[in-house]
Amino acid sequence: MNVETRQIITEELWRSVVWAGLGLFGWAILIAEFAWLDASVFTVLGLPILTWAVLTGGLIGARLATTSTFRVQSQAGHLLAVICGLILGGVAAIGFVTQGYPALWVGAIYVTVAVVTALWSWYVVLPNVEPRTTA
Repeated sequence: MNVETRQIITEELWRSVVWAGLGLFGWAILIAEFAWLDASVFTVLGLPILTWAVLTGGLIGARLATTSTFRVQSQAGHLLAVICGLILGGVAAIGFVTQGYPALWVGAIYVTVAVVTALWSWYVVLPNVEPRTTA
């Protein structure tokens, strides 16, 4: 195994700690919320491990195939990250409303956070991103 491949695998395995945590936490919530999803060894341990393995293996494979670092280093990358964050925030807001929280307050908080994030990104983060030059 060459040095670059070893570095990619090491980086992705360190990043995969997040996938493992999200898998354990997310599947625990789903198992607790849905009656049709039984709490067995497969669902409590198998599904989080499967989620971790698929995401980690997929990212390692994608990085080895594309030799990309998957780091946000351009204005377009930052913009994409903000847009994805706003979409996920909207999904979370809908989740709060369906759980019984007041729609007016949840909507107001979401819109406020979205506007502040977009303005901060546009006026503070994006001007400080150095354009990458390709040789």
